[in-house]
Parts: sequence; structure tokens; C-alpha cells
Amino acid sequence: MLLLGIVLVGISPLLSAFALGEEDRLLVDISLSTLLCCGLFLGSFTAASTLGDEIRRRTVMVLLSKPVSRTTVLLGKFAGITFCLTMAQISWMATLLLAVRHRTIHSQYVEDQAPVLWLGAGALVLALIVAALAHRSGRSFPAALSKNCALMLPLAAVIAWSWAPDGSFRLPWSALDPNILWAMILVHEGVLILGSVALAASTRLPTPATIALSLGTLFCGVIVGSLTRGTSWSRWIPDLQRLWISDGLIRGGELSLVTAGWATLWASLTVAAVLSLAAALFSRRDVG
Repeated sequence: MLLLGIVLVGISPLLSAFALGEEDRLLVDISLSTLLCCGLFLGSFTAASTLGDEIRRRTVMVLLSKPVSRTTVLLGKFAGITFCLTMAQISWMATLLLAVRHRTIHSQYVEDQAPVLWLGAGALVLALIVAALAHRSGRSFPAALSKNCALMLPLAAVIAWSWAPDGSFRLPWSALDPNILWAMILVHEGVLILGSVALAASTRLPTPATIALSLGTLFCGVIVGSLTRGTSWSRWIPDLQRLWISDGLIRGGELSLVTAGWATLWASLTVAAVLSLAAALFSRRDVG
């Protein structure tokens, strides 16, 4: 799933080339959608294997036999899921920044796109080689690959953004649109909400049902939550449109720091509410 997300975001400059006059904005929209969808499935699979499979195999009894509460176990599982998703999102975000720096094939300064492509491809190949060597030494290949991609792809993105189209050096953040950074962070917060929903579902449901419930939450949060906003029953649905600003970026809008702060606070409270529900479900689950 990590490699799939990197590849899908990496080919977004090619997919956005079919737009007429809005290539760069469509590139960001496609990449953000990829971050959301890949994060959804990665979070669902991770939650289902982290807690759901342990409950069904009765291996969770090893943890519960220790002097720790079920709430502590649940929060520890969510901390692991959060770390896993954050490592993957860092790699995907760095790939998105490389794609934005590369631009589409219809943009100006075509001659400076090839070095960006070589930087991204070289970082990914080097991460794979190092992970393969770690696997030969007896370490986990997925864990090593996740760590290497989270280190090498951001480094490649910093180098690419430090190099101006005319060949001169510049500070990486001097040319980068901060709205893109906020958009990626808010999408990651939405993925964490879906990850908490998957964790709560995994306390009672099998893996296919957990993934289906996560997809249903995404659908309700993006579609139903917007169409029925303001009604009494819609307050029980996390309105994920609060964290999706891609449409505003396409129209040329900007995101203020205050708005991003309120959105982050809302996401934190939503995650806390879902985890409270998960703790209540897990406290009454028979694991013996």
C-alpha cells in the first residue's frame, strides 16, 4: 500500500496533463485524493490486523493478562496505527511535493523536470535497496522500507525545491505554496479519523466489515455530511469536508492559520469521541 500510494502520486503529473489550463491545480487534487484513499485502506487493514485479528486469535489475552486496562491497550494500538499512517503519509507528502515541483508536461520550464524525476526515482530505488539489505540481515522488509522512504523521499523533495528552474539555489519554503502543506496535513487528520473508526469497528467486526464501515464513514462524511449540514441528525456524522480544502485550492482560495487551527481542534475532538466509543465497545467484548 505504501508503494502503491507513492506510484499513484508520482504519476499524477501525467494524469493532470489532460486538463486544459488547470493542470497544476488538478495535480494537487488528484494527489490529495490518493493520500486520502490510500490512507483509508492502510488504516483499515492496520486496525483490523492490530486489534481485530488478535481478538479472534485470542492473542490479545497476553496483553490483558498484564496489569494494564483495556483502555490502555486500545490507546496503545491507536498510537501504533497513528505512527504507521504518519510514516506512510510523510512518504506520500514528499512524493506530492516532488510532483508539484515537477509540474505537468504542458507547464513552463520543461527542461528542469528530468532532474526532479531522477531525484524521486533515485530516492525510491535507494530505499528499496537498503530495505532489501536489511531483510537479508534478518530485519523486517516493510518496516525498513517505510523508514527509508520517510527519510529519503523528503530529502529528495528538499533538494528539488532548493533548486530553482534557472539553476540557482533558493530556500525550499520560499517558492512552496503553504496552502498545499496545510491541505496535506488536514487530509492526514481526516485519515486519522477514519483510522479511529476502523479501530472501533475492529473490536466487534471482521476485516471486510471494518473496511466497509470505514468506506461508509468516508462516504457519509464527504457526501451526506455536506448535503445535510445543519440538520439535527447530521451532527452525528463527522463532516470530513471540514478537512478537505482541495476544492477551494482549485478555485484559487487560501487557508488562514486560524481556520486550520479550528479544523485541527475539531479533528482532535472527533478522534477522541470515536476512541471513547471504541473503549466502550472493547470493554464489553468477550476475548476469552
